[in-house]
Amino acid sequence: LAPLKPEEWDASLAEVLADLKNPLSIHNVVARNPVLMANYVDFRNHIVKSSSLSGRQRELIILRVAHNTACAYEWDHHVVRGRDAGLQDHEIARVRHGGDAEGWTTEESLLLKAVDNMIAGTEIARPNWVAMCGVFVDNQLLDIIFTIGTYMIMSTILKTAQVPHEDGFKVKNPV
Repeated sequence: LAPLKPEEWDASLAEVLADLKNPLSIHNVVARNPVLMANYVDFRNHIVKSSSLSGRQRELIILRVAHNTACAYEWDHHVVRGRDAGLQDHEIARVRHGGDAEGWTTEESLLLKAVDNMIAGTEIARPNWVAMCGVFVDNQLLDIIFTIGTYMIMSTILKTAQVPHEDGFKVKNPV
C-alpha cells in the first residue's frame, strides 16, 4: 500500500485534499480507498480540531499510543505536534514511562493509563475508568476512547503497510 501522490487521488476527494492542503503519507495511503478517506477525514478533523480534549491531552494520548505500538512515524510526527501543543521535551520523553511516572497531573496520569489499558485489553480497566469518570465529562470520556482507538488503527496501518515518512521530514532535536 504505497502512498499515492496527491494528483493521483480520486477526483471525488477534491474537497478532502483541499481541506488537508498538504496530505501526509498516511493520508496518501488511506486515499487508496476513496470512500474510507472521505469518511475518515471528518472523524480525523473532529479529533484534531473540535475534540473536547485539549491539544496537550490529545498529544499525550497519541504519543503514548505511538510508544506502546512502537510506531516511529506517529511518534515523530506527534513529537512535533506535541511541542506545538505546549509539551516540553522532558514531558514528551516522560510519556515513554507511562502514567505512573512522577510529574503528571492526575488527569494526565489517567489518560496515559487509559492508553495502556486499551492496548493491553481493549478496554479501560475498571479502577481507571471510575477515576476518569470523576475527572472527565462524558464528551471527554468518549473523545479519549475514540482518540486512542483511532491512533491504534493508524499505527497498525502505518506499520503494516510500512508507510514512509514524507520526503524531507525530520524531527529537530528528536526525543
